[in-house]
Amino acid sequence: MQTPGGAQVTEKDLAAELQRVPPQARANVLAKPDTVQLILKTLMVRRLLAQEAEANGLAATPEVQALRRINDERVLSEARMLQVDADNEADEAALESYARGKYQAEAKRFEVPAQTHARHILIAGEGDESRARAEALLAELKGGADFEELAKEHSQDPGSGRKGGDLGFFPEGRMVPEFDAALKAMEPGGLSEPVKTQFGWHLIQLVERRPADKRPFEEVREELMREARTRILGEKRAAKAAALLKDAEYKDDAIQAFADKMR
Repeated sequence: MQTPGGAQVTEKDLAAELQRVPPQARANVLAKPDTVQLILKTLMVRRLLAQEAEANGLAATPEVQALRRINDERVLSEARMLQVDADNEADEAALESYARGKYQAEAKRFEVPAQTHARHILIAGEGDESRARAEALLAELKGGADFEELAKEHSQDPGSGRKGGDLGFFPEGRMVPEFDAALKAMEPGGLSEPVKTQFGWHLIQLVERRPADKRPFEEVREELMREARTRILGEKRAAKAAALLKDAEYKDDAIQAFADKMR
């Protein structure tokens, strides 16, 4: 990106700015050209403002020079910490061992509760007319009509109606009590009588039940290994900082005086 006055933001500048975005979010940013363009524009505005500041003599002020020193130190210290990270990168075996230990120690975290898969047709309203409509649809279903087609045509649930009444998988207790109770009494493939809830009358089809389970280790392995890597590097960074501060001295009265002055 370049302005008529010659200011430009290069690909290298943009890449450096993107390094500030957390790795897990970077892919999402790069997938959106509008977002990348916004970052590019922000960089250009920053560059042009910096040029104006230089022209206006702001770069020579003590305040700006102090901020520049702090910023330089921040950049250099992070570069050094990245070196520390590289020097202490755990091998695959250590990460795997940590991940398996975590998987065993936090077994509850990976539990998946029992799940129910159901469809329904909702006829809004609690009166006799709504019930009669539900019973008429039930008669059609018992006569061989397709549940999904009837749901698309008649269900007044805007969320599931267009999907053939499909509610997907959900744990016990997710639905209102009357709906939940009807499901408990059903077998997969079964069809309920009209069920009254605060939303109206429902015809429910139980599609499938899944028993409680545990996510397999292979499914969560990468997640746990990322946690391990983050924890190990965090500990190494903390150890490095502690070593640097080992012989440092603090003057509590001076710190307190500074805090009082800045209030």
